[in-house]
Amino acid sequence: MKRATGAPDRRRTSHGGRPRKPTKKLPTIRRKDLPRVDLPCQTRSRGGKTKLTNHRAAVILHAISCGCYRETAAELASVKAETLSHWMGWTGEPYETFQRLVRKAEADLEARMVRIITGQAEVRPELALAILERKFPQRWAKVSVVASPPQHLNFDLANILQKVQERIAQRQALGQLPPATIINASVKPRPHDPRPPRLAVVANPPAGNESQPT
Repeated sequence: MKRATGAPDRRRTSHGGRPRKPTKKLPTIRRKDLPRVDLPCQTRSRGGKTKLTNHRAAVILHAISCGCYRETAAELASVKAETLSHWMGWTGEPYETFQRLVRKAEADLEARMVRIITGQAEVRPELALAILERKFPQRWAKVSVVASPPQHLNFDLANILQKVQERIAQRQALGQLPPATIINASVKPRPHDPRPPRLAVVANPPAGNESQPT
């Protein structure tokens, strides 16, 4: 008996029933595009080989020359970014030679980008101005003028308060009160009362107080 064909494809899922994220695919680097690297002393002092091989160094240098950051170059070389940071700080071989190659690759990239920008400066003059602002900021950077407060206006708050207190003491000695500060407070009007006004009831005066006719 043959099994039924066309069964639904059951993909492996993670916890929670959600499908797993697709694996991150890095761009393939052709071997013919890699520079030739020959690092000296690729064995450690205590024996064993280091992870900094000629192939990994070539991949890192090629990625940096294309404009990638060091972290991206390390990922393309299948090493951690921390590992590349250690390689750039360790002394001895092959690390010192690798450090010189990395700095040279970064310098070549900068020079190539500057050459491209300066080549378009004649067509786009704003590029020339941007280069001058960054290269010679003392002469070509934008200057923002901020108006400073006038120098002749010097307020001494302690002196002003002392004079105010002296004037209040003089007025109190003469029997004068200091002028009151009137605060304009918004007074809400009373709502209109639709009821008619109340009539005041006056009691009748007592009988003894009435004037009797003569």
